[in-house]
Amino acid sequence: MLRGGREPWLAVDPVLMRGDPAYDLARVLWTRVDEMGDDDILRHFGAVVQAAGVGRDHGRDWVVYRTVDYWLWGLSAGLTEDPVRCGRLLAPFL
Repeated sequence: MLRGGREPWLAVDPVLMRGDPAYDLARVLWTRVDEMGDDDILRHFGAVVQAAGVGRDHGRDWVVYRTVDYWLWGLSAGLTEDPVRCGRLLAPFL
């Protein structure tokens, strides 16, 4: 969110603002996963779950599902870095 000229606030990429808030928790965590250890990932997850107002189990289930889904897509698309990052994000939840 940014302060806007036409409106008080402007949503730059409102993708995270639709449907079940837990659906996009994984996307929020992916952005910094390379910089975090397991404890940091879980701490960040806790903060994001609390901010989204969803239960930890519900949030964890969506993170695992979305990460595995993206991991499999990345492998089928021939990506090399993203599948490794997905494994990094999943590790503390398994």
